[in-house]
Amino acid sequence: MSDKGVTVHTTKRERITTTVLWVLVAAVAAGMAFARLRDATGDPTHGTDLETFLAAARAAARGGSVYEATGYVYLPFLAWMLVPFAALPMEDVFAAWTALSLAAALGAVAAVTATLWSGLRPWQRPVVAGVAVITLLYNSVLSLELWLGQNDTLILLVASLAVFFAGRRHSRLSGAMVGFGAVLKTWPGGLGLWLLRRGAPQPLRGLVGAAATGLAALLLVVIVAGPGELIAWIRRTLAFSSQELVAYSVWGVGRQAFADNGVMTPVVDDPTLGSIVAWALAAIVVALISVALRRPGTDSMAMWNIAAAVVMLIPVSHLWYRLLMLPVVWVWFATAVRRPRDPWAWATTAVAVLFWWTTFRLQPIDNQFTENTTQYLLVMGAGLTMLAVSVAAAAAEDVRTGAAPPRRSHASGR
Repeated sequence: MSDKGVTVHTTKRERITTTVLWVLVAAVAAGMAFARLRDATGDPTHGTDLETFLAAARAAARGGSVYEATGYVYLPFLAWMLVPFAALPMEDVFAAWTALSLAAALGAVAAVTATLWSGLRPWQRPVVAGVAVITLLYNSVLSLELWLGQNDTLILLVASLAVFFAGRRHSRLSGAMVGFGAVLKTWPGGLGLWLLRRGAPQPLRGLVGAAATGLAALLLVVIVAGPGELIAWIRRTLAFSSQELVAYSVWGVGRQAFADNGVMTPVVDDPTLGSIVAWALAAIVVALISVALRRPGTDSMAMWNIAAAVVMLIPVSHLWYRLLMLPVVWVWFATAVRRPRDPWAWATTAVAVLFWWTTFRLQPIDNQFTENTTQYLLVMGAGLTMLAVSVAAAAAEDVRTGAAPPRRSHASGR
């Protein structure tokens, strides 16, 4: 199902208004991106995770295994990308990496806006893009992401491109984007569930594109570094499947909020109760995935609902992974702007904005230990509520339009 495109006849005043809005959005994006770049590079303690990536790159440059670097858990490609820069000073690499991360973040905004383009009036397009820019860059979690030197904005970009290409019926390329996300960072492979949604255009081609990308990557690792490198990757992944860090997942709730495990002050020290809570929440999230696949709404709604659910289910789910949940806010705001008299669209948008404020505007709690269990539960509760409301609203969107396969995406609506 897709939202139908709008037939637009604009006046000169509307064209001028639209132009002014785009100029304003570009100025805000440039100013906020520069501020984030300055803040990240101005802190001398930055780059903890990027230093791990560079250590893996240095090991590869001297002919060793990327897994000689303690803490490197991904396939070798991320480290291989950095090999040409391994000998440069950390400060220079960090500045360039931060700029790349910000460019990827803004690229994701552009891809999501382009996907929603045909369903919006000209003046609505810069408004939606502006809201996306502000919610992404006025964001304490993004600041943490940049300070660490992580790569999640690249995952956000490739997931956005997967939806964009699906809307133009480039199913193989859409699937390849999903596969590429898993190549960069293992857990985004879970986004492959999106390819199984009801009414996906040419679903077999999408699955082939994702599988071919993943298999080609594994084959390249074997050719370049030998089969032992794949074994080392599997061992490292299993070794880091449990970490003494705050986990923003359903499993983290059970393990941390209901048991004294040294990560946070528990609500009550009852591991049995914690296991019951964790499995109950996991069952709810899995049920929501099932609904999202059977009644996906639009391609955009389906992707970001499934991304949110996957982030909830990862055992070691860091706070910055929730950047993949942020486009839920953008998509529902665009839906509400298109249908200003639809109270359910605005209600869903309000829940999504509350999720944004709770998750991305509050000061992030310590990644290793916190006594602020209340804030942790607030963040988890806001995320689960937003996911449930968004999935229900997307299912209602299917019912409202009487959607049935084959269906089209936001971008292909007419």
